[in-house]
Amino acid sequence: MTGYLTKADSEQEKETVSLRIPNREIASIFEDTVVAFFKNTVGGTEFNDLIRVLWEGDEAGATKLISDLLWYTISYNDYHEDYYHAFLTGIFVGRGFNVDSNKEKGLGRPDILLKDKRNRRAIIIEAKKSKREADMDKDCDEAINQIVTKKYAEGIYGYTQIFCYGISFFQKQAKVKKL
Repeated sequence: MTGYLTKADSEQEKETVSLRIPNREIASIFEDTVVAFFKNTVGGTEFNDLIRVLWEGDEAGATKLISDLLWYTISYNDYHEDYYHAFLTGIFVGRGFNVDSNKEKGLGRPDILLKDKRNRRAIIIEAKKSKREADMDKDCDEAINQIVTKKYAEGIYGYTQIFCYGISFFQKQAKVKKL
């Protein structure tokens, strides 16, 4: 009602709808707020370490760092898939990366596409919210399967490395698996 978010598809009339930020000014407010929040709660070292381990393909390191960041930042009221998605996007945008979020690639829309043009490498992330801690491995596998079946990596031309990750979240925990 305040205009900060609008329906992505004005025809959608379901209980759950896709939302989008309506313009650059509002996007700037969101980016500044997210960046300020992270700067005030967590040091930059953790963010740099997370990005480094993702580029290195270190599943265990990424799992630990994301879980640690969740522990410092997330509220018990924020256990929704879109929150986790925004959490990761905010980290990457805050570190100066160009991030595509839910943009068409292949036969669908990956949650996050992070491009490092200088080094000609990219990261695709599909995030899932697990209903139970015991489901986290299965949900990571489901996310990776979605990356493969929807062919998200196809159409990312000119990049010599493409890392694909399925990440599942359960409360303040993350599980990261690499394709």
